[in-house]
Amino acid sequence: MSISQKSMPSRKIDSYIGFAVRSGDVIYGLDSFPSYTGRIELIMYDAQTGAATLRKLKNLCKREDITAIKCKSGYISGAVHRENVKLIAVTSKSLANAILLSDELGIITEVESE
Repeated sequence: MSISQKSMPSRKIDSYIGFAVRSGDVIYGLDSFPSYTGRIELIMYDAQTGAATLRKLKNLCKREDITAIKCKSGYISGAVHRENVKLIAVTSKSLANAILLSDELGIITEVESE
């Protein structure tokens, strides 16, 4: 297997996140999430997210029945090409499902559904 074939699955999840960004289906930061209640399909958070933020995030996910996925440290900011981004929400159901199903290289470390 060549190096380019090996890294292809990672590009797949990156592509879906990129589509979500370009189509305006990404919300950045936990403070913005309440404004989009009812429209959020998936939340992605960094493995290094702080305890207080994580507590708020889990409460929101439980209250609104939103799936949250923990990603490897630094992955999200690289995927959206913005420094220091640790939390994003995806509002497109089809892109959220595609992201969940396309992680063949283990970017996602934990999936939480209420």
